[in-house]
Amino acid sequence: MTHWKSMTLAAAIAVLASTSASYAQEETKTIRVGNWLPMHHLIIKGIVEPWAAAIEAETNGSLQFDVMETALGRPPAYFDLVLDGSVDVGFGVSGHNPGRFTMTQVMDLPFMSPDPWAGAAAAWATYERYGADYGEHEGAKVVGLWVHSEPYIFMREGQEVTSLAELAGKKIRVGGNVTGEIMQTLGATPVQLPPTEAQQAMSRGVADGITFPTESIEFFKITPSVASSTRIPGGLYTDTFWLAFNQATWDGLSDEQKAAVEKHSGMAIATMAGWAWTNGDTLGRAALDANNMVWNEIPEADVEEVKSRLAVLEERWIEAANAKGLPAEEILDYARAQAQAYKAEKVVNVP
Repeated sequence: MTHWKSMTLAAAIAVLASTSASYAQEETKTIRVGNWLPMHHLIIKGIVEPWAAAIEAETNGSLQFDVMETALGRPPAYFDLVLDGSVDVGFGVSGHNPGRFTMTQVMDLPFMSPDPWAGAAAAWATYERYGADYGEHEGAKVVGLWVHSEPYIFMREGQEVTSLAELAGKKIRVGGNVTGEIMQTLGATPVQLPPTEAQQAMSRGVADGITFPTESIEFFKITPSVASSTRIPGGLYTDTFWLAFNQATWDGLSDEQKAAVEKHSGMAIATMAGWAWTNGDTLGRAALDANNMVWNEIPEADVEEVKSRLAVLEERWIEAANAKGLPAEEILDYARAQAQAYKAEKVVNVP
């Protein structure tokens, strides 16, 4: 038995040594990562940089990642920058390109994502199962999807919203196209802008309010411009983010390098996103509380009315999926089941 264990251990060591040697023999490749956010944003510090560091360690340095500090364009341009090879890797918000990633945005639909852990895991699991049939990312290799945390509607002074009726007619900044549809269906006027332009919109009165997760208000320096917030319980919406390689860059990696990337992508990225947004929200809420934020939640009767009005968005998504020959109901059921399985709030250690 001892001899057998020694042989097994020796074989394992030989495999590890072989893998390490294969990385060591490879020429070092530097992967240029496009970035449109400040370097201290949670997506960079909490997702992209840890992801890159894990792969660098896994490949013994044969892959190196250079995260750019200067943007090459506005956020909606980044998928095309990945496609044309301006960057080797990029990330972005699916909803910044309306109509382009409709199927991938299944978690953007109302009340699909209860928290960033559940939403990110469900987004990736669903894409991994059905994404090849979507045909929405040709020319790129998607290695990760994630979502942000529960959103609120933050309002300027004198624009407080405590009921659905009070939202009517308000100009609300939104980030993605689905969020815009949600606000319009609820009677508000959506103003679609990327997050990097949200602060000016609020400070200049272009918008009466803004849809954002808690962390983003403080990060984008909007805290002084808002006085109250409105929560619609259940996860009103989220935005689905993507992380992708240019296809030629991906094809140029060795099998070992591809395996290293995939090991630290997918669900690993979803986990990092859950932590990043949870930690970010903690800091953001503390800053808002220090600024005397008023936290409101609409009545339960209004929540049911919201769900009733917004059912049409899911119907439109189903129509779009069916038109592409996709099993729409099956995809929705699967995505919901994954969100339920991965949600953070669970009862444990209770008989």
